[in-house]
Amino acid sequence: MRKIIAIPTGIIVTVSLAVAGFSLVAVAIMLHAVTVFTQETEVAEVIMSPIREDEQGEYIEIEFMPYLKPDGLSTVLNQGESDVTRFGQRETYRIYGDTVAVRGPFMKLHDGLLLLNFENVYKLALIEGEYRRGNNPNRREGTEIYINGGFDDSWWFTNNQEAVFPYSLVIDRFTFSGDEEPGFYGTGKKRYKIVVTRDTLTWNLEGIIEEG
Repeated sequence: MRKIIAIPTGIIVTVSLAVAGFSLVAVAIMLHAVTVFTQETEVAEVIMSPIREDEQGEYIEIEFMPYLKPDGLSTVLNQGESDVTRFGQRETYRIYGDTVAVRGPFMKLHDGLLLLNFENVYKLALIEGEYRRGNNPNRREGTEIYINGGFDDSWWFTNNQEAVFPYSLVIDRFTFSGDEEPGFYGTGKKRYKIVVTRDTLTWNLEGIIEEG
């Protein structure tokens, strides 16, 4: 005859609560990871006009406005108000080329540090124009405009040390990053947000500004 072993109700409840707790923690960790690896941080706005041409060749006029992030001390003193977006000075540039890029040095941290809420380090340093269209008759030099002091020596030092202990414990990859966006022919203007992702700088189209 088999013995029937009675398990106290308290143990069943405790085990059930423990399993539920572990499940909630696992879900929370998964959601946090998804957020960390898919979130985008807006760092600038670009308004792009259609491609025009003068005696020097085709060009794109852009309005560029960086978003200013507070430093660590401001974050502590403001106690939560640091998330309010502050805007830098809006500048207008004539960029020769049929594409425009916003580039800068980008220090990608190891994923484990990102999960611990550390953030990648970057700088917007260059607005660049190039002629990319294959049959473009204006195959000349594009435009390079350095912003925020350009690529200063501190970034070259970081690049030299990225594979050296203890820097290698922190830095997964150091690169000059930034996607380029093709210009367009026609009317109106395009508004973009320059965003930082997990591993690059890129453009998000926000909408069209019709000419009044």
